[in-house]
Amino acid sequence: MKRKEKEINYYDVFINMASCSLEAAIQLEELLQDFTCVPEKAEAIHATEHRADNLLHDMIIKLNQAFITPIDREDIMHLTDKIDSITDLIEDTSNLFDVFSISAVRPEASLMASLIVKSCQTLHKAVVEFKSFKVSKALKEHIIEVNRLEEEGDRLHRKIIKELYCADCPTIEIIKWKEIYDTMEDVLDLCEDTADLLENVTVKNS
Repeated sequence: MKRKEKEINYYDVFINMASCSLEAAIQLEELLQDFTCVPEKAEAIHATEHRADNLLHDMIIKLNQAFITPIDREDIMHLTDKIDSITDLIEDTSNLFDVFSISAVRPEASLMASLIVKSCQTLHKAVVEFKSFKVSKALKEHIIEVNRLEEEGDRLHRKIIKELYCADCPTIEIIKWKEIYDTMEDVLDLCEDTADLLENVTVKNS
């Protein structure tokens, strides 16, 4: 007799993928704190991103086979895609430091990395709470905090871009650092988008 496959818990997939985003964020912050062996550390972040991709691909296979899902299939796909994109963008950021042959880290980049870690930590908490969204009292607080961190990131981004354009440095350096800062801000924007999506799905299913 064919053994019945264990059913997938979609909420656990969300949590595991958010854990990958958080791990990648911490790896990026550590890269900037100890700016050595950049290609190797970027490759380690790629390994984390690859693990998230595997989670996503496995989930898609199970989702295609599923007859009943706890929330709409479109919402499951949308959520996993958003969380996966956060990890992708963190990897993109680490690659820029390698591809652009950055020789030293600007303090502002470390500040942005710290915000990314905080945002991913808070989003992870929100995703954990989402597993019991119908009774959770903390989910909304985490969503609000992710939004607050994104606003803080916006203010920081505007400030450092303004300072970058006023800096007395070669144009090519300005171009490199603007792309790095823009990509880091995109990570924070995606965290906010994901938190907002969690809220929308919660309202839809309450």
